[in-house]
Amino acid sequence: MLNKIIKKILRTIGLLLLLVVVIFVAAVVNKPTEQEKKQKEAKELADKKLDELRNACEAYVRKSVINKSTLDMSAFGSNRWLGNDGKFYATQEFSAKNKFGLEQKFRAECIEDKDGKTDYRLLQMNGS
Repeated sequence: MLNKIIKKILRTIGLLLLLVVVIFVAAVVNKPTEQEKKQKEAKELADKKLDELRNACEAYVRKSVINKSTLDMSAFGSNRWLGNDGKFYATQEFSAKNKFGLEQKFRAECIEDKDGKTDYRLLQMNGS
């Protein structure tokens, strides 16, 4: 009887030890490399810059509209991306009434280059 209990205890200790070894090996194997850490940091920085650019683009739209009370920014017409040329891009579609009370649709295009210089443009969209 004592022999069975000792065997069960040893088997349990062996399984726990095996579990600890497997967890340790998994942690070592899944540890991110320096390159992966740098890529993650670069992506987080790019995401932050893109969010800032999108916010600046929206602020530019709000400042540029004549009839601010008629401003309607499209939730689905907002995009942001990092271009292959290293520039940051953000667009925002919106509509607002002009000084004659006619609604017009626009797209704001905001581009920030590698040096931090930002270019803002408002383009009128034709059609519906």
